[in-house]
Amino acid sequence: MKLMITSSKIGFFILAILTISCGGDDNNNPSGNDPNDPNPSTLPKYVQYEIGPQGTNVQYVYNEHDLLEVWTETYPGFGFEITTLYNDDLNPIVLDYVDSQQVTDSKGFFYDLQGRVFRYIDDYTDVSLTYSNDSIYFNGMIDSIMDLSGSMIVDPQGKVKTFNGLDQYLTFAYDAFGNMTALNQYDNQDQLIAGYAFNYDNKTNPFYGQYTPLYLTRYIDLFWGFETVNFTGLSGYVFPYNPNNITAVFRDGANIRSYLIAYDNDSYPAIVSEIAAGNSYQYDITYFP
Repeated sequence: MKLMITSSKIGFFILAILTISCGGDDNNNPSGNDPNDPNPSTLPKYVQYEIGPQGTNVQYVYNEHDLLEVWTETYPGFGFEITTLYNDDLNPIVLDYVDSQQVTDSKGFFYDLQGRVFRYIDDYTDVSLTYSNDSIYFNGMIDSIMDLSGSMIVDPQGKVKTFNGLDQYLTFAYDAFGNMTALNQYDNQDQLIAGYAFNYDNKTNPFYGQYTPLYLTRYIDLFWGFETVNFTGLSGYVFPYNPNNITAVFRDGANIRSYLIAYDNDSYPAIVSEIAAGNSYQYDITYFP
């Protein structure tokens, strides 16, 4: 799956229509919480819009369980929409994708009795996952290439600490809160290709907690054939697994991206200025009331 981050194309997908449970939406108050709660800062908030530079617009809709149901992203000349269907256990089973050129695809997920993904498929991907203690093995077709295989090793908290691919492997480090703080890329001769580091604030990441069952599959999607960090910034549901908000990205010690964040009264990000390659881009985030 190739995730679209603003300008790159997403491939979210599949064929299985299993038993689907998607209740009625309450798009004005997706959390179902009382909007007159005397202490709204204690309630979770859900992003409704992200407005970026040059006409970029992202809109999110959630179902009655506060799970992301529709993700629509548009910018001049292009756009796409991803619709998520969930099973009775509230795990994503189908991600349907359509873009403004009417390119369509679907990605489907199959779960074992422990609620773990053991297979996911689309027109270009058919990957099976096998679990053995702290190791996860995967094999199949990735990006239309057959008979590929790799593995992941997770720590006691279930965080991926090593990702073994075809011609390289990656190692990851996390802070006490679960934020990814380091990503090191090595070739198969153990030579460091690149080392990335990430800084965070101490505020709530409004995207955190979505797509939790797809955590391992998202690592395969993002880090198989990894070349550079491309999962920060706009479209926070590309990698919604850091509890706090990224404020800086470093490669080999050099700052390659910074985020200056202005917060609302509930300490959620409201205005984010991204600085990269000498350019600055502003994103405005609006939440459901």
